Amino acid sequence: MSRPPRPRLCVLEKGANGYGFHLHGEKGKAGQYIRLVEPDSPAEASGLRAGDRLVWVCGDNVEADSHQQVVSRIRTVSDRLELVVVDTETDELLKKHDLKCLIEYVSEGIPVPSPGPEDELHGGGPGSTPRSASSTPEENGELSVSSEKSICPFCSYPSHPPITVNRFIHNP
Repeated sequence: MSRPPRPRLCVLEKGANGYGFHLHGEKGKAGQYIRLVEPDSPAEASGLRAGDRLVWVCGDNVEADSHQQVVSRIRTVSDRLELVVVDTETDELLKKHDLKCLIEYVSEGIPVPSPGPEDELHGGGPGSTPRSASSTPEENGELSVSSEKSICPFCSYPSHPPITVNRFIHNP
């Protein structure tokens, strides 16, 4: 089983030729990105990868900083450079849930809401279209299926406990 996406802490010890990575900004995108990681460099040894977006430098958030500001922060570090970066998958997950990258996500993971039973069984949740409420069960979508039926009319799944989906009673 693969590990869920999360930010990564990359700790670099300055080598004879520096840290061994190249930083750049991308047009139309906020932030600074790792353009190149030199082979056999401290950057490569730390797990830094081309395409990573730089979020924190030695405990300081740099997401809104200019390229020159980020480079200046990195140059002020004498030996041990701590970078928190996100790969594309992690960045997309943060954006999907409208979250800012926090340092604690490195160790604790990203706190994303887990899908409820109605989301898993019937595709409810964000993006689903709720029916409007009305006075009768037939009009507002409330269903009561007799216990004689063993197949769920919504998902063709064998009997499962009654659940409520967007205020609609689903009682197989």
